[in-house]
Amino acid sequence: MKLRIIIADDHPVVLIGTKAVIEASGVGEVVAQASSADALFQALAAHECDVLVTDYSMPGSQQADGFAMVGMIRRRFPDLPVVMLSVSNNLAILRMVVSTGVLGLVDKASSMDELPQAIQAVHRGQPYVSRTLKDRIDAIGTQGVDDDRTRQLSPKEVEVLRLLGRGLTVKQIAQQLHKSVSTISRQKGDAMLKLGLKGDAELFDYLRDDHL
Repeated sequence: MKLRIIIADDHPVVLIGTKAVIEASGVGEVVAQASSADALFQALAAHECDVLVTDYSMPGSQQADGFAMVGMIRRRFPDLPVVMLSVSNNLAILRMVVSTGVLGLVDKASSMDELPQAIQAVHRGQPYVSRTLKDRIDAIGTQGVDDDRTRQLSPKEVEVLRLLGRGLTVKQIAQQLHKSVSTISRQKGDAMLKLGLKGDAELFDYLRDDHL
């Protein structure tokens, strides 16, 4: 029996390509597609599925994307195997995703040929990391992962910085994550302290260099 698969990405071309790869491989049938976090949760509520394939970052919804979205998926659907599509080579974000119980990581910036293998692996309860992401993680490791300043950040601090880097204000982040402005401001300040950054100018220089 073919697997029932839901796919989510905010780029229409990626959705089209992902569906084509899945269905051409014969691994499963795409039963629903979503282009936002809001639409993803609607699809999950409306369709039974065996595996979810989703992007990490899908801005533009009332529902938070990123780490908050992944955490909610894991809480609401704890037995649903998830393959995360990622273009990030940031080890902090990759660690955060894996820590939630996501078994599959596939780099959508390169070939998607590994996606059917990843889907089959996570459906069997086995982890799968695509070759390109493994290479990036290994490369970061050889540069001294333990010295990476982002390693010191908590998942919530990483998420706040990621959203700041996307252009959101502290108030907008508070609304999206359903937290108080003071909580987000504190997490931003704690992250800057851990990173040794003084002032917003240094912070945005750090974020502009694609650390997150």
